[in-house]
Amino acid sequence: MSVVSPSGTCASGTCRLATPTSHRPLRWLVGVALALAAGATQAQCSVSASGLDFAGYDVFSAAHNDSTATITVSCSEATGYSLALSSANGSPQQPLLSSSDDTLDYQLHQDAARSVVWGEGSSTLSGSTDGTEEHTVYGRIPAGQNVRVGNYADIITVTLEF
Repeated sequence: MSVVSPSGTCASGTCRLATPTSHRPLRWLVGVALALAAGATQAQCSVSASGLDFAGYDVFSAAHNDSTATITVSCSEATGYSLALSSANGSPQQPLLSSSDDTLDYQLHQDAARSVVWGEGSSTLSGSTDGTEEHTVYGRIPAGQNVRVGNYADIITVTLEF
């Protein structure tokens, strides 16, 4: 059964957290869509995300536009899990911010050097917690994109499997 829950808590299985991403300012707003499974003795986990807010993109700047956000995983008992991010626009490895007139490429990474793309499949992040663990998402809009002025948006889905 799928439900929307502001608490972000789900029993064993898969939790999906849909997070809109927009430009000007880019914000990662949190909405939660969860898949619940029965099982009273199973771990209970929750997932939440902080805002991802890129500054205004300047088409004339030679510098990349970088920002960070935090994904927090909390579990009631020791539980292994994996996190995957996917984009509503484009692919997990090549998401797009879109406006009514144009698209803007950006990337979400697992590391501060921005060398490991965060996506699905082989690009998931694994962890284990008996409490709360935070993961930083490193966002980047590459420089040199000639786009029209506008409000750009995407929805990123955070999938927590445990």
